[in-house]
Amino acid sequence: MNFERFLDKAFPLANDTILTVTEVPECEEQLLKLLEGAMRRGFDNHARLTQIQLPMERFPDMDSKFWHVPIEDCGDAPVLRFFFEAPKTTAN
Repeated sequence: MNFERFLDKAFPLANDTILTVTEVPECEEQLLKLLEGAMRRGFDNHARLTQIQLPMERFPDMDSKFWHVPIEDCGDAPVLRFFFEAPKTTAN
């Protein structure tokens, strides 16, 4: 999976968006790289990452937040979900 290419296709966002990744990393180190990449890409595109869902049973050492972004358990689904808020447009 080329996560960066996946994010390239997703941005820029016109609406709030949920990106689902069906290939969950094998280890926490790889997971942290994905989370950091998603957060950074959202920041760069003014689309705030507002929530992350992941299989907590597979990553029991993960906290309830990654930086300021809440992390929730996705239950039995072996996926990652990234929730992005669309950029706010300002009226002139």
